[in-house]
Amino acid sequence: MGTRGKAIRVGSSAVLVMGLILALIARGGSMRPADCDAAFAGVRSDKSAHAPVKLLDENGRRIDATSDKPYSPRRTCGACHDYEEISRGYHFQMGAEKISDDFGKTTGRPWMLSDGMSGKQIHMSYLSLSKKRNSSEAEVGVTAYQFAQTCGACHPGGALMEHDRDGRRYDVRLAKNPELAGSFDGDYYKSAWDKSGVVEIDCLMCHQAGYDGKSRTEQLSKANLRWAATAGAGLASVEGSVKDGRTPTLSYNRALFDSNGMVSLSIGEPQDANCLICHGEAQTKKRGHVYDGRNPDVHTSAGMKCVTCHTAGEDHQIRKAKSNQTTARADLDDPTFSCEGCHTSGTKAPSHKSIPGSHLKKIACATCHVRESNVTAVHTVDTTTGKPVGIPTVKSAKKYGESAKWTPAYFRMEDGKIHSGNALLPAWWGNRVGSMIHPLYLPETARAYEKVKDRIRDDDGDGRPEANTETEIKAMLVAVGEVLHGGRFTSISPAYVKGNKVWQISGGKLISIAQHPQARPLNWAFSHNVSPAKDAWGAGGCGDCHGAHSAFFNSPVVVDPFDAEGRQVTVPMWRYCRISKDVIEAGR
Repeated sequence: MGTRGKAIRVGSSAVLVMGLILALIARGGSMRPADCDAAFAGVRSDKSAHAPVKLLDENGRRIDATSDKPYSPRRTCGACHDYEEISRGYHFQMGAEKISDDFGKTTGRPWMLSDGMSGKQIHMSYLSLSKKRNSSEAEVGVTAYQFAQTCGACHPGGALMEHDRDGRRYDVRLAKNPELAGSFDGDYYKSAWDKSGVVEIDCLMCHQAGYDGKSRTEQLSKANLRWAATAGAGLASVEGSVKDGRTPTLSYNRALFDSNGMVSLSIGEPQDANCLICHGEAQTKKRGHVYDGRNPDVHTSAGMKCVTCHTAGEDHQIRKAKSNQTTARADLDDPTFSCEGCHTSGTKAPSHKSIPGSHLKKIACATCHVRESNVTAVHTVDTTTGKPVGIPTVKSAKKYGESAKWTPAYFRMEDGKIHSGNALLPAWWGNRVGSMIHPLYLPETARAYEKVKDRIRDDDGDGRPEANTETEIKAMLVAVGEVLHGGRFTSISPAYVKGNKVWQISGGKLISIAQHPQARPLNWAFSHNVSPAKDAWGAGGCGDCHGAHSAFFNSPVVVDPFDAEGRQVTVPMWRYCRISKDVIEAGR
């Protein structure tokens, strides 16, 4: 039995078949999944069971219980599965296939290098991936090497974590050209790829029941990149840290190896827990979505899993719906992948007998069917200290993820309908060039904060300092200008984006500009944690929404995280969505 879930037991004849397969591979043959299935037909006692695996290192050498090398997913899993085809899946690329230093020029956002999470920036992460070509240290943002150690926690490897922007494997290229680490190349600046290795696609991160995402993340943070997959799969313990100058050592779990040196793991269809390794924390931050029972979900209660809807073929292009904020491979958006796509025909079609048809045309399904959340999300990410600080949607909560009830914001989206969700507000520092505000790198903001931190107080008593008074904002803007002087910008005009305004110094005075497009919130619309119909808006009649004190029209929406006294600035939902009083009173 393995340490990661129940081990798969397969008869000894399976080992013989595996031997034939490996012999074919050794002769230069290439096994595809269909070939493997055919080879094991009639051998597996459990059709869902994966055959015992022969672990291989990066050089294709066999790993046994005494080995000191981490296993290679490319070599091991790629022996049967088309690694190159899989690597083109958007979960691995996340915009890397489009990365270009010039990408942002066409979008009016010159700091963005792609439209995916590899090179895109939104006011939630504030990490700016470094361009490939830089002329000075000041221009270098988050390098590919830093990306692998931090963002890699929610990226399963491959693409930007395995190959540079010239398509060459980092560790191999840096070993041959060590001078690259001393250049301003965004892929190699101050890197040690030759010692850390790269992050190959970690197949077991999705396909192994009980995979340990925390162990993988810990190894990545230590720059133990080539060891991360081995630790996450529970195959071995890892000691040492490349970041600390120590080459890691491995101790394989001998109990996982059978008498033929094969390893049996619980490998198969991705389980919800695998998806939540990455999507769990992200969805909690964005929307307060969880799948642990604190928020009801009719689909989960009915036995549905993530992969019930989010299906994929062997190319690993997982079925997805259109998102108003996430743009990775928007060409793959499935227009039928929606509430209406499943619920407008047959036995699944709801009657909505008591709901006027006009409402269904103007209000999104989830707006009525997700009335509230019992888990705090993040309503503002503040970068004033140089570290992104998530401020919870519930004032009494210390951090997102805590159990506490809150009502969503309601907003109109490009389809013209009113959606419910979390309107994530900005609170970040930048440099204005023309009409565009370039976000600062976090280290730049941190250096400015160090200059004035004794003057920036915690006015709202939440334990976090915030720049909210005119004196504080002005002091920080002056400090930003000092930090940027002689750096990457030819002209310096510091700006602070907070709530729905942009703050700047003009003629020695602090001014604010309302309705700047970069001061808009990120509207994360609700899409999961759907309540039963009996709990939806309208189930209790028109008064649910049109009653004098209904939370639907009167719930407060935060438009500024903190005013001059540190208080949240709110407006009622009807005003936020520009709804007339006539509509509110229509059902009374």
